Amino acid sequence: MIYLLVSDDTLFHRIASATVLQDKAVWTWAGPKKNGAAWDGPGRPFWGDPSAPETFAAVEPESEAVALVYLHDPQLAHAAVEAVATSRPGVKVLVTTVNGELGGLARQNVRRVSWTDVVGDRLEQEMARVRTLERLAAVREILGPAESVALLLQPEPDPDGIASALALRQVLRRNRATAPLVTFAGVTRPENVAMLRLLEIDLEVIRPEDLSRFDRVAMLDVQPNVLQGLVDQVDVVIDHHPEQKGYSARFRDIRSSHGATSTILTEYCVAAEVALSQKLATALLYGIKSDTLFLDREVSKADILAFVHLYPLVNTNVLRRIEKPEIPASAFAAFGRALGRIALTRGFAFVHLGRVEREDVIPQMAELALQLEGAEWSAASGVFGGNVVISVRNAGYQRAAGSVVKALFGEIGCAGGHQAMAKAIVPLRFFRERFGSTAALSLSAAMTKAFLDEIEPLGPNGNGRR
Repeated sequence: MIYLLVSDDTLFHRIASATVLQDKAVWTWAGPKKNGAAWDGPGRPFWGDPSAPETFAAVEPESEAVALVYLHDPQLAHAAVEAVATSRPGVKVLVTTVNGELGGLARQNVRRVSWTDVVGDRLEQEMARVRTLERLAAVREILGPAESVALLLQPEPDPDGIASALALRQVLRRNRATAPLVTFAGVTRPENVAMLRLLEIDLEVIRPEDLSRFDRVAMLDVQPNVLQGLVDQVDVVIDHHPEQKGYSARFRDIRSSHGATSTILTEYCVAAEVALSQKLATALLYGIKSDTLFLDREVSKADILAFVHLYPLVNTNVLRRIEKPEIPASAFAAFGRALGRIALTRGFAFVHLGRVEREDVIPQMAELALQLEGAEWSAASGVFGGNVVISVRNAGYQRAAGSVVKALFGEIGCAGGHQAMAKAIVPLRFFRERFGSTAALSLSAAMTKAFLDEIEPLGPNGNGRR
């Protein structure tokens, strides 16, 4: 197999020879006539009229060939493709264009690609890395001089937050002693417990006043106002949830276009050329998977690129063990009681689980309820730790679930989320003052009415009732 490079552009020569043609048998068109001029292409040169079939027929005629064509003059490029295809019937041709010209080329085994596609994606990635390096430099400038940095996660932190904190510690070149992962409430969900155990991650549960022992505080995958006044000022916030107001931070990297904070921190690692260990890559990939439902919910191009970068580095056996942990009998009992009480009203599925031993059964039930035939929205609630916890899901094309729970519960508790998923935590006293009894039947009726009143004026298309 030989490669015929037909181009009058030095930059194209360099790009092709350093990438797809590296270590290949290359013949490069060097001009109409062999006149002794300096020649700067890869491989061996050949000369002749590029619009003449005999120019190409003479180059190792017995060898199979692939031709790469890029000429500034579109008419000459068209003629060169016709000539090389005529001279070598089995040749495969890749012709590069500038503005989508050469639409008339209809030959078999000829593929057109724009110059933007050839170099644009790579340049876009490199520019994104430059912007990420600027953000990373700001983070390092703030956190670098400190003797100790608290990497603060939300209470009951999820895999995305845990992985993001691990990655930030890595790019800061710190260890467990100088940059511990801290939270105000530990994990209970089986997958998260398994993640901490299998990846040997230390998570320290502290009180809000304990933050004073740290020189700096960085929050990952959460913003201070979510903590209901426990923290109102931090040094760094890195998050993918919609930006909130009402707190102070020296630096914020808030990108709600990303499906996971782990994606942002993967970009930090790649831009800083940080070596990703197998454990860190596994944590980050699981963080992306869990927050995007395996790239099926609110996914950006950045999430996909991060996933592709991480996947070859992960321990898939450990990942499987994290995703399918042991589930206690009490969780199955809670599911069993709830399944018979799911009510579907005008596309809204709701179930109240009553008092639960573990908070994680509530979002799991909300996910399951959305699969009910006819459901476009689902919500599950339960009483846990002196609060009513409400998890909300939707099919993804309606009004944002986060804005709905804020409207319903933002004044009496902590509420927020994304387009297709959201959560609210409301102290029992405030919930009863607003909605009445927390007995199952009364609560279910009140929640169904409240949600439908908030959802239905917009409907699935955002322009009227269904």
